[in-house]
Amino acid sequence: MQRIILALALMGVLIGTSGCIVAIGNDGRSRDCGADCRPVYDNAAVIAEIDAAAKLFSDRDKADVYKGIARRPQLSGKAQTHLVKSAMRSIFSDASKEEVLLVLIENPCFDDAGKKAVLSNLNTLFSDSRKKRILTAINAREMKASAIQMETTVDVTAQTMIK
Repeated sequence: MQRIILALALMGVLIGTSGCIVAIGNDGRSRDCGADCRPVYDNAAVIAEIDAAAKLFSDRDKADVYKGIARRPQLSGKAQTHLVKSAMRSIFSDASKEEVLLVLIENPCFDDAGKKAVLSNLNTLFSDSRKKRILTAINAREMKASAIQMETTVDVTAQTMIK
């Protein structure tokens, strides 16, 4: 009985104190520790869900559904692209469009396909200040990714020099 309690306590301590392992070679994209960005969602189902959201009447309702999808971990590049195109085409309000794009940009799995879709559809926003906020968010994300990549490179170089 004591061995079982000791084993459970030891497992609890190991799980509670386990940290984040930083992987080297993330292609310069910013990823949160532990974020697994391999697409596991069925693209056809996600795309059908995005298309269903486009048929809602209210811009607010559409934006809420799109933001929910944009927050999903492991959202594929194809789904990100379709989400951007659908949101920009079906939502009238610039504010709602901006909200959807900012949520997608904040997703740890936002990738180059999503970025390209955002940039190529940016002209559907009328407001230059909203366009600027989107571009600033993308730039901030890229700067963060560069800082993480540089920090990782410095750590690896320092470890190599110590050996």
